[in-house]
Amino acid sequence: MSRHIIRGIRPTRIELLRIRKRIVVAEKGHELLQEKLDTMVLEFFRLRDDWEGLRKETEDAFAAAYPPLLRAGMVMGQRGLEEAISFTEPAGDIGMGTAVVMGTPVPAITLPEPFRDVREPGYALAVPSAHLDAAYRQCEGAVKTALALAELEGSLVRLAEQIAVTRRRVNALANILIPSLYDTATYIDDYLEEMEREDIFRRKRAKMSRSGGLSL
Repeated sequence: MSRHIIRGIRPTRIELLRIRKRIVVAEKGHELLQEKLDTMVLEFFRLRDDWEGLRKETEDAFAAAYPPLLRAGMVMGQRGLEEAISFTEPAGDIGMGTAVVMGTPVPAITLPEPFRDVREPGYALAVPSAHLDAAYRQCEGAVKTALALAELEGSLVRLAEQIAVTRRRVNALANILIPSLYDTATYIDDYLEEMEREDIFRRKRAKMSRSGGLSL
């Protein structure tokens, strides 16, 4: 098995101590990142379950809004329907900001309160509006749900990106940095042991030479 030695490392005892300290820090960092990754993955699946439910709710809301809108168009005619809708009060400003989920900035959509400045749509009272009123209420609810769905989708995308980044860091620590630190520490340790054996051999040889037990 080949070793992955960090380049430029001097095989000294001081460097060995530094490498061992780096191993402790790297392993602690790997442990913390792994915990963060596991927590983010759990949060991602929780949000995904929420997204599935909200997506179904949004689809149902738009499906419920279509029949009364269709009936209003049949009663009023397409042109009359478009004219009535043109008089409806627009929604207030929708705020776009950021929130934080698991340390990750995610989109935050703020709906105005109230959603519209007036309670009534704004078209003339003479308009045969029973079906249009129902469609108006259903469409407004569907839009609110769709905005909540968009916010949740943005959170899922950002969280998935952060999970990918964190997973790459965890893998880099586990598969590259930490093994290379251990290999480098082993290399320095082996080098120092070899130097110590050679030094012991030289001292023994010098002692034997001084005592006349070795002819040069």
